[in-house]
Amino acid sequence: MKFSIKRVTAVALVASATLITACSFDVVEPATKGKILGTAGYQKGVLEPGKYTLWGRDKMITLQTSTKAYTEKVDVILKDKLKLTVDVKFRGRIAGDPQTIDSMFNDIAAGEDDLIVFNEVYSIYGRMAIRNITRAVVSQYTVEDVHKNYTRLSSEIGKQALAAMVNTPIEVSDLALGLIEYPAVITDAINAAKQRDLAIKKEEAQARIDMVRKENEQVMAKADYEIEITKAKTTRDANKILGASITPQLLDLKRLEALRLMASNQNAVFMPVEAMSSTGAQIRMFGK
Repeated sequence: MKFSIKRVTAVALVASATLITACSFDVVEPATKGKILGTAGYQKGVLEPGKYTLWGRDKMITLQTSTKAYTEKVDVILKDKLKLTVDVKFRGRIAGDPQTIDSMFNDIAAGEDDLIVFNEVYSIYGRMAIRNITRAVVSQYTVEDVHKNYTRLSSEIGKQALAAMVNTPIEVSDLALGLIEYPAVITDAINAAKQRDLAIKKEEAQARIDMVRKENEQVMAKADYEIEITKAKTTRDANKILGASITPQLLDLKRLEALRLMASNQNAVFMPVEAMSSTGAQIRMFGK
């Protein structure tokens, strides 16, 4: 009897060890859904975040359901036959009812990391719709009108994209246009126009500088003119005052003073100015 109990205990221990080595544990992280994949395919039911036991060769496949920001680049031929590239920016995630989520595991194969990410689902259910809607809306405009109707384009693309995603496992929100890459011919023309505007503004600035310089020169010339006129008037007034003070009596007085001064010189010969041209006066003068 003792031998039988020992034998049963040993068998139980071996069985427990076998069971322990035959199972493992895996975690479904937050913002993901899980599903156990066995040798016979997926087990029923979608697993919420948590810790689960796996048996034998079972493994946990997870589906990413977190919301992230994405950018889709779309090439568009415009109404005027020019081509541009627009960035369509939006927030997206994998969503839907339990049946929709369950179908994602069968529709899309997980990668080596046993994870199905948004991009893999989006590439199948959403990318073509986003691109087609963007091209259909933007292609109705010319390159000049795209910039003028930026807000309207974002609104129209977002409205149509949200409607197109209703029956898909993709949930899209806050969709809007981002960067617009204009064709080289347009950017070159814009740059040339900016260069012309810059050159014009530079010339206008230089013209204003020259005008100010001329105005300053005119002000200085006017000031110099006023100074010269003032000097001339001063001289004129001084001469006028002096001229008014020279009377016949003053001239007679000055003449007498000159004669008295000349008379003090004993060697000098004095005669009237009118006599200087007479022959006799000259002979007498040079005879001395």
